[in-house]
Amino acid sequence: MEAPTVLLARVEAALRRLPPRRLKEVLLFIEFLEYLTGNGHDDDASEDADLWAAVLAHQTYRQAHLEEQPEVFDSPGAFLQATADL
Repeated sequence: MEAPTVLLARVEAALRRLPPRRLKEVLLFIEFLEYLTGNGHDDDASEDADLWAAVLAHQTYRQAHLEEQPEVFDSPGAFLQATADL
């Protein structure tokens, strides 16, 4: 079953009827559709390679900046005690 053709004028008219507070949500949805139909969804291998490169860069940074490692707490009480003066 083929989807009916929707004229741009009908889309524009529907957008003009929306309250302005809803336009941001519509734009986010349109950007999501663009993502699905275009730049990246069809190229999973490239996206995986890019994500892996980001992981490696992050690990390299963490190794070079050990003094910036976050504190780890073994209990909620230890966390509350360490942050009591904040």
